[in-house]
Parts: sequence; structure tokens; C-alpha cells
Amino acid sequence: MSAAGIIAAALFYALIGLAALLRPARLLEDFDILAETPDSQNEIRAVYGGFPLTVAGLLAFCLTGTPLAGGILFALALASAGMAAGRLVSALIDRRLGRYPAIFAVLELIVAGLIAGGI
Repeated sequence: MSAAGIIAAALFYALIGLAALLRPARLLEDFDILAETPDSQNEIRAVYGGFPLTVAGLLAFCLTGTPLAGGILFALALASAGMAAGRLVSALIDRRLGRYPAIFAVLELIVAGLIAGGI
């Protein structure tokens, strides 16, 4: 198990989660998504805040040597790669991949690799 890779992936998810909880209106501005209402900010806090923080917690849990680590890491590596795949499918449909979606697709693939390296 590559502890350094898992820690790096956990930090990636933790930073996204904390940013979403603390500054939901700002988090998606670079993607041209405005979160101007309490309901939209609630959605960002839930999906981009709570979920990534849970992923970070699961990655940290894997470092404890739990026998569940292999399955958790496998699922989270696939989930990370799945986000990048979703961006690529969207780019094919829209015939465009913007700067920030491209950056995050690369980051998600890197994170997927870091997590998979811990299996």
C-alpha cells in the first residue's frame, strides 16, 4: 500500500470538501456555475463538501490497515476515474472541453492512479 499516494489523494478530496463547505458560492465560479441561493449553496455543500470529505475519511481509514482497504481503494479509484470519464464523455457530446474541466479531468486521473497504487 502506497501511504504517500493515499495521503495525497485524501488531501485532494479534503481540500475540495472544505472549500465547498466554507465558500460554496465561489467553488464552481470557474465552471460558470453561480450559486446565488441558499438551496444552490446547500447542494454544493452536500455534493462537493460532504461527499469529498467522506472520501478523504475513507482514504484515511484505509491507512489503519483495515482488511476493508482493498475494496474501499478499488471503489474510490474507480469513482475518481469515473469523474474524469464523465468529463470526457461530456466533451465529446459538447465538442468542447474547457480549461477547468480539462485540469480537473487530469487531476482526477492522477488521484485515481494514486489511490489504485495503494491497492
